[in-house]
Amino acid sequence: MQMGLSKTANSQAGFTLLELIVVVAVLGILVAIAVQQFQLHRARAIDASMRSDLKNAALAMESYYGEFLAYPATESAIRMVGYRKTFGVSLAISVPTPSTFTLTASREHGSQPSFTFDSSTGLIN
Repeated sequence: MQMGLSKTANSQAGFTLLELIVVVAVLGILVAIAVQQFQLHRARAIDASMRSDLKNAALAMESYYGEFLAYPATESAIRMVGYRKTFGVSLAISVPTPSTFTLTASREHGSQPSFTFDSSTGLIN
């Protein structure tokens, strides 16, 4: 009768070292995948902010042209007609001819360094 009691008293509850190593390895793999996905989504969000700024700036350029019959060459001029840029996005304006303009938005950590809007085609590259 006493033998059964001593056998259960010697058994220990807990995890083995191998089980703990496996759990840590699985968690490490999951964290590596999550960090990659986070960086991908962050780059896409930065790209979207650059594209949005280009669309808003193009609309402001056309609005300015409607009022003054000329495209502005500075960002401060399109701010007068309502353009508000996103924090961290740099905008460059080029007016090669009186009837066309090119806008370039850039920001670090996007999937590409900059996007360009060409008024002659109406496309963002």
